[in-house]
Amino acid sequence: MSKLLFLACCAVMAYGLFRPEPPPDLFEESDKFLHLAAFTGLALVSRIAFARTPGWLLWGLLYLQAPLLEWLQHSLQPHREFSHLDILANLCGISIALALWIAYDQVRRRLLDAA
Repeated sequence: MSKLLFLACCAVMAYGLFRPEPPPDLFEESDKFLHLAAFTGLALVSRIAFARTPGWLLWGLLYLQAPLLEWLQHSLQPHREFSHLDILANLCGISIALALWIAYDQVRRRLLDAA
């Protein structure tokens, strides 16, 4: 089930990143918030879906794909802007997910040790 959720997240991200027109501006720089939220969600779902994958590999690949997807977006859709701030939002989203995962893991371990 977690792999299916991962595939659904990938499909939604692919649509958002590679559609011909950029998303509508809901507020100033709202696309940065969308990048942040999307990459936070994808990173958390990736960690759940690939729980047996070593953390260094999974997080490393996520951090690698953050700038690569922005570059690919501009390459496939030349009228979409390449943005260093979008890359930063992508990386921040992954970092938020990593921090949440570390916090979750520490709480889980403490609860298991206490039981």
